[in-house]
Amino acid sequence: MRINLTFKRTVDLSAEQRNQIRQLFYRVFESEMSEATFERRFMYAPKGYSYHGLMLSDDEIVGSFSAIPYRYLCFGKERLFALSVDTMIAPEHRGGKANLIAMANLAYEGMVKDGIEFIYGFPNELYYAHEKRILGTRDIGRLNYYVLPINFGTVVRKLKFLNYPSRLFARIVTSLRVSHNTTRCNYTIEKINDETFIRHRYDDSYTFLPLGKTAQCVYKLYLEEGGVRTLHILDIWPMSPAAMDEAILKIYRQYKSSVDLILYVGKLPFCPRRLVKVPQRLDPQKIRMTGKVLVKGVLPDLIFDIRHWNVNVSNFDVR
Repeated sequence: MRINLTFKRTVDLSAEQRNQIRQLFYRVFESEMSEATFERRFMYAPKGYSYHGLMLSDDEIVGSFSAIPYRYLCFGKERLFALSVDTMIAPEHRGGKANLIAMANLAYEGMVKDGIEFIYGFPNELYYAHEKRILGTRDIGRLNYYVLPINFGTVVRKLKFLNYPSRLFARIVTSLRVSHNTTRCNYTIEKINDETFIRHRYDDSYTFLPLGKTAQCVYKLYLEEGGVRTLHILDIWPMSPAAMDEAILKIYRQYKSSVDLILYVGKLPFCPRRLVKVPQRLDPQKIRMTGKVLVKGVLPDLIFDIRHWNVNVSNFDVR
């Protein structure tokens, strides 16, 4: 059994190699990735491809470190960043850190050649400490959960008696005076939310909602574990208190009888009047953002402060 390490752009992968990555994804994450999803995820990016550091055993892909390029405005200048996704190694080839580091370094080299200066990610609980220790990433910050509970007892089964009070609460907060604060939130770091990004990030399962004269909201319905009907607001742009207010109001009026929870996950510089900010100790899952500078000396250290980022679920690919 011979282990090989190599770098590939998505466009340089053979059909068999793409299939092997999809099969490895299924083995590691126990979730299927269709050919169409693979193409949209890795090839609809601004450059038409993504980056893959690969580990092969006798020509079969058994490990992968992948990153997707995105265009960002960062302190007034357009830059290329990359999102780390789907880091995986087949169970029988785990152990030690050398191969993971080698795969990552091969991907970093390919990205730097293309002008990518920074890589960021949202590692899960199992991978978070390992990533920081092995790959030298740094904390950027942690996202918050903002919720409008409609049937709280469906979310927390033992508190079913709170269903009626939560529905009453939802009716009250959605009857509050509409915000007229249309001041756009100013972020020094945010993705460029153009047609290329929208085509890459969203398929026909997402719904777009016009807000006011120029704003938009994108959301999706999910049936979560335990049968919780959850409406995820992925993004609102441009973000303002009035746009968030309008989005919640319109969504609630349309879905109040068919969902149990309306949810936004991100980092907001204001308190939405119709949502409750969940205390971090009660978060169902810690969503941490980490990053690593690939080109020294070109980015300010403030990039590691999440307060400068316009970030939410649209910035990564779990929803």
